[in-house]
Amino acid sequence: MLKDLSRTQSVTNSWESACLRSLVPDVAVFLGVGDASAESLGNSACVLCKQEKPWLLIDCGHDSVNRFKQVFSNQLPSHVFITHLHYDHVGGLEQLFFKAALSGKHVRLYVPVLLVQQLCAMLRYTQLSEGKADVWSTFILHPVSESFWHQGVKLWVYPVRHHAPNSAYSLHLPGKVFYSGDTRPIPELLMHMATSGETIFHDCGVKGNPSHSGIDDLLSEYPAALLARLWAYHYHSEQDHIAFKHAGLKYVTPFSEIQLGQNESVYNT
Repeated sequence: MLKDLSRTQSVTNSWESACLRSLVPDVAVFLGVGDASAESLGNSACVLCKQEKPWLLIDCGHDSVNRFKQVFSNQLPSHVFITHLHYDHVGGLEQLFFKAALSGKHVRLYVPVLLVQQLCAMLRYTQLSEGKADVWSTFILHPVSESFWHQGVKLWVYPVRHHAPNSAYSLHLPGKVFYSGDTRPIPELLMHMATSGETIFHDCGVKGNPSHSGIDDLLSEYPAALLARLWAYHYHSEQDHIAFKHAGLKYVTPFSEIQLGQNESVYNT
């Protein structure tokens, strides 16, 4: 009898794991990996994908919409998370609005609640001259605080260290991915939150500054076990690859696909 119950529980657990795997993304595709002045590398933007289909776009810079269409068979993104409001991360929203509005498509924008007022001000004059509708007739604004649900999956949002307090945010799916957004090192977050085998994508140039991390910053702030899961992005040029290799850091390149973490026990906890 106990053996039968154990077998039933095992089957149930396997079924639950399979269901969870069908909900969560498994790959990240980077549309661009550059800083604000790195034109050839593209504006830093990442698409979390599930079973080869786009699941969530993180940030939408000047070139992100065209790069998204290039990768995903001329589709437009339907869900976008915004990390912060610098134009290399939101400069493509107006283009996305026009393309979506003219094709009759709605786009859900997940925006940290403290950024909502400023984003509304930035987009206040964006509208179609052909119709009596503004940007919010096409964009579905979804303010988020410390967490939000997207297609049955719970994601977490944390403020990071970029310019002013509470002006930039990271995105975390436990067991799968931690996306830092633009930031200085954040050991207080990564050492306590990204503890379940997540793939970590972290802002990193060769040299750090008051708003961005550099190679020496990451090497001094993070232990080797965490660095082994970390991929650098938001850098200046292809020449930076030499410095990353010398430091033993992995780095993302434009249009690269990175497998995400595989810890199924922590989804939606």
